Amino acid sequence: MGVDYYKILQVDRNAKDDDLKKAYRKLAMKWYPDNNLNNKRDAEAKFKTISKAYDVCIPECSRLLPFYFMLMCFRFRIRYLFRLNCDFDCL
Repeated sequence: MGVDYYKILQVDRNAKDDDLKKAYRKLAMKWYPDNNLNNKRDAEAKFKTISKAYDVCIPECSRLLPFYFMLMCFRFRIRYLFRLNCDFDCL
């Protein structure tokens, strides 16, 4: 059977986005390799596992939100430039 990423993050399967984020940040700070100088290899492996678990567990809409915002800003900028009858040199 596959890996239970929710178990790695120590949260319930029905956890909300905020709970996932809090659990990820707590575990990431605990297992960050620079914070664990005495067992850096183990901490690095654990940190990668925690990061992968977080990437899998967060909803896709949360991952795409920054890209959507960037697209909307770009569209607004293009509309503004066309309204001014401006060249694209001023981008």
